[in-house]
Amino acid sequence: MDAEVLAYYGRLVEETLTVPLCITWVEDLPATDVLAAAGRREDGVGSRTYAETVQAAYDAIPVHAGAALAGPLGEWTVLVEPNGFQGSRPDVLTGLSRRGRALSVFWNANGDGQLVYAEHGRLLTVLDLFDPEELEELEELPPALSAWAELAEQDDPRVAGLALGEAVTHRRLDARWLAGEHLSAILDASQDTVDTPAADQDRIDHLAYLAGDPRVADLIADPAPGRIREVAALIAETACELTGLDVPLARRVMTSLAQTPGPAVLAELRDEVRHLSEDLLTQYPGADAPPSTIERWHAPFRALKVLEAALGDDAKTAAQDAIWRIGTLRLGDHGGRRVGSLMGVLEKMSAPT
Repeated sequence: MDAEVLAYYGRLVEETLTVPLCITWVEDLPATDVLAAAGRREDGVGSRTYAETVQAAYDAIPVHAGAALAGPLGEWTVLVEPNGFQGSRPDVLTGLSRRGRALSVFWNANGDGQLVYAEHGRLLTVLDLFDPEELEELEELPPALSAWAELAEQDDPRVAGLALGEAVTHRRLDARWLAGEHLSAILDASQDTVDTPAADQDRIDHLAYLAGDPRVADLIADPAPGRIREVAALIAETACELTGLDVPLARRVMTSLAQTPGPAVLAELRDEVRHLSEDLLTQYPGADAPPSTIERWHAPFRALKVLEAALGDDAKTAAQDAIWRIGTLRLGDHGGRRVGSLMGVLEKMSAPT
């Protein structure tokens, strides 16, 4: 990678991109559609600069999810979310990539970071931005991400992620673009307003191959709407595996979800999960604890939120909410592929017959 590119983005991070960010590059999709996928509020749309969007994001929290900026950069649209992460969610990114490619890079103040890449509605890569050793677990990177093998070794993963964006798009995200006014919106939860068609068989087969999980393959072979709870069960299991949450209650939740529980069982399990979450809150290590200590505490807490979402009364909504929740975790390559596959299954289960 050209040293000038790395030096440029190093300055940009030090001088301008100083807050936690999610930056997403989307090919051949207008800013209005990109913001819709991120969950824009119609009453919060306007023109803002990057600096104005940062302020709007912090003003919006916690009543709303934040704010985002989207504008053209050549044939690409760039989505910038101060203190946000919607673009890095696998379900959002696969929709954004329906006409071509989409790359998202996310980092926050707690040392979490994620790199996600999709092409034509297919989730191809989910990596921990701060863990270059994850590359060793991959058989190969998509050709578009070939530069990441070298960039992942850079001292500042934020700079590396931005440089990868330039390598993929052949466009530079510069201070002039950030200082200009672009379409901006206050965000709520992500909406299904991007026009993503039901997954075709090629995409489903591809995701099944990536998942490498016979239970997912079985769901793909028989995506009956009555099996939606099984999707939620596998999402809950994935959250527990990723975070090391290994408690009897979690195992009961996954077993119950796989057996189509009734409303009374769901309500009872939700209450137990909430009580466990409350107990975990009492163990918070404190804001002055090392980031790694806070993350070790925070990860199982997030997993419990996935379990609680999966236990919702409406099966389809519960599965969708669980997928949304698991997007806040470090999915890694295996987790990202499984979640992407389950998204495709749920999409097919929900398609009109």
